[in-house]
Amino acid sequence: MTKHLTATAPSAAGIACIALAAIALTGCSSGPDKDAKPAAADSKYISADRCTANQDAGTINFLTSYVYAASVGILDVVAAEELGYFDDLCLDVAMQPGVDNNAQLVSAGTAQIAGLGSASDTLIARDKDAKDIVAVATYGSQGAIELLTMADSGIDTLQDFAGKTVGYKGAISAQFSAMFKNNGVDPSSINWVSVGYDPQILPDGQVQGLGAFKSNEPKVLESRGYDIKEWAPEDYGVQSTFNTQIANKKWAEANPTAVEDFLRASFEAYAWINESDANLDKALGWAADRSESGYDLDASKVRWQTEVSMVESARDQSIGLGVQTEDQWSSELGLVVDYGLVSNPPSYDETVDDSYIDAIYDGNKLIWPAQ
Repeated sequence: MTKHLTATAPSAAGIACIALAAIALTGCSSGPDKDAKPAAADSKYISADRCTANQDAGTINFLTSYVYAASVGILDVVAAEELGYFDDLCLDVAMQPGVDNNAQLVSAGTAQIAGLGSASDTLIARDKDAKDIVAVATYGSQGAIELLTMADSGIDTLQDFAGKTVGYKGAISAQFSAMFKNNGVDPSSINWVSVGYDPQILPDGQVQGLGAFKSNEPKVLESRGYDIKEWAPEDYGVQSTFNTQIANKKWAEANPTAVEDFLRASFEAYAWINESDANLDKALGWAADRSESGYDLDASKVRWQTEVSMVESARDQSIGLGVQTEDQWSSELGLVVDYGLVSNPPSYDETVDDSYIDAIYDGNKLIWPAQ
């Protein structure tokens, strides 16, 4: 059973910005003005031919996976722009806070690169109405989502969720459905309701369970003094991913060095952020400057550190950040079929193009700035 439950929504300014981004990717402030790309194919970091190819790719409209949150695949892209890494590689990148239809905008060519929540989000979007997208990088090899309950709620096992009201955002995730079904609980026995973004609805009793991002809602509630219980799908045998960067397939094939160098600059910035607290604080300040609403620097710092820990603890250290493998995607390839989320069984090869990310690594070492 599903229905809608009203909860706190983004600010009016944030909604206006997202709406404008969805219509035309223009008219919303995305932060401090940046210098235009070089007028001539000239860079001290890459060859003239590569510089020309990157300039010929035109403006790369990038949509974040969720506003300017301090998440992997967002904050590192912000830092890459502010540090001048994109300019160094002759790329003209225009960032906008992401919207619910990132995949559709990229498929249509309105945007060229965007973030999505996971591999399964990519598979579902491609099956439905975003045929012309391709996954070019996946940051995390463990899921970023989980369910939350209050510690004293009386929900002590997965079976206790039956008959309870549980909030979700966007869509009921396949990971949640699999977590229950694989452990003998019919997901349809749960009263699923669509909710907004304020986790306070959980302690206030509007829901008994809440879908959440590990790096966000549980940290927020704990900072408010609440005692919560976390239910992570991987603890119940369900493996997944988080933060997949997608590109328009035709544009990417026509501009391979631009895709490669967008990823290259992002990953170099990821490493720079993690060099010191001072660098992280500086990057968070840049994101805050771009935000159309309030920006909690302390919570955002925890969010970044949590996500980096998740990425690095699950990453095969013999390969580079963002490198995708069929094994990494295999669980979600099965989930979207098992739960009827796609009309046609997808394949890894038709959804993922590893050529761009393979080109920027020598083993597990990022090639910077470029060969």
